[in-house]
Amino acid sequence: MYLKVKVPENQNTTRICMFKQLAPIALATLAYSNCSIATEQQVGKQWFNSIDYTYLEHDDYNSDGYQLVSHYYFEEQQNSGVLDDYGYLDTDSNIRVNYFNTDSTDYLGMFGEGYYKNWFVTGEIYDIDDADNYTVGVGYLFADALKVSVNKNEREYGDDYWRLKAQYNHQINEKDYLGFTAETDDELDYWNISARYFNHLSGSQYITVDVGHQDSVYDSASNAMLSYYFGNHYAIGAGIDDSELVLQGKYFFNDQYYVTANYTERGSGELYNLRFVAQF
Repeated sequence: MYLKVKVPENQNTTRICMFKQLAPIALATLAYSNCSIATEQQVGKQWFNSIDYTYLEHDDYNSDGYQLVSHYYFEEQQNSGVLDDYGYLDTDSNIRVNYFNTDSTDYLGMFGEGYYKNWFVTGEIYDIDDADNYTVGVGYLFADALKVSVNKNEREYGDDYWRLKAQYNHQINEKDYLGFTAETDDELDYWNISARYFNHLSGSQYITVDVGHQDSVYDSASNAMLSYYFGNHYAIGAGIDDSELVLQGKYFFNDQYYVTANYTERGSGELYNLRFVAQF
């Protein structure tokens, strides 16, 4: 929706003159900004923070929710060429805290992953509506390319179960990669597979392709997303989520801050999501 404002002719003339005077300055500033971001893209980050707001507009009801996430790595992470991709595999010790709240659900979780040479251990404690649950696991990293783990999930309400997970990263060249993830439980009632393709086209142009499928005894769903990065500051994407349309846009202010906006069709409703990210 666009808002039209009628401006008197004398003000139009003044603004045209001002535009002619300011245009060279604006172009110079934009050129500097692009150069600055290209340089900053090489700077490593360790602390990633985000806040999400989600709004569901349905024919019968409306609801909203928000999420806060803070993720810290004990070693600097280098991006793959765009400012929201830092490689497919986590191979350094890290901790994460996240809080999620909606009209019907309250969630608080803490996660940690610690490495000793190629071995790593994981632990997670999470509280869902006053139900305390936790997960512990152990895994091994093969040649910085294949990561496998086994985890025990203990739930206050419900059956405990084991979870098996494997991730593989195929580094095509210095920037391009192809990553795969497969996950299932000990009874094979639930399984999830996903893949990501990251490709540097030229200059500041990149594309990413994400696909996934999840299956359980209750339901199954597939998703796919194609994203295009251009001009250092911008990225757009389109895809499907369980056969519903998804549209996405991103704007990078600099190497530390960016915003993401999503629109998703959701049955007889529409889902809107806005995310702000700060990384240091």
